Parts: sequence; C-alpha cells; structure tokens
Amino acid sequence: MDIKKTIHVFEPLSEKDGAQVTISTDSGRKTFQLARPSTEQEQPPLAIESFAINPEYYAELMKRVESLNQPVK
Repeated sequence: MDIKKTIHVFEPLSEKDGAQVTISTDSGRKTFQLARPSTEQEQPPLAIESFAINPEYYAELMKRVESLNQPVK
C-alpha cells in the first residue's frame, strides 16, 4: 500500500498557542493545535562538579538520574 502523506507545520497565530500541524493523505486531512510549552520549566543542570551547587538539589538530581535506570515494573 503506497500512501502519499503531506505534513505542514505552521507558526501559531497567538502567543498562547503552539504550532499547528496538518497531516494530509489521499483519503483525508487532520489538523492538530499543539500546546505551547510552559515557560515555567526548571533550568537544565550545568555540567559542573557536585560541590558547586546546593547539596540537596544535587541529591535530587542524582535520584532522578538513578530512577531512569530502574527496570520498568
């Protein structure tokens, strides 16, 4: 089965909205309005030594990294 697809991404018309994505095939078209990412995100950690940041914050980061390596239950 050979389906021709076209994907278009448009900049949002409003500051509150995210990108608008349109996917078209031979049989139809669907448009999605993506949510704008939150601006209240935490800053990514810097590549620095552990002693250069708050020890509690460093411990929290290390727990989060360790949780990524846990097997899925």
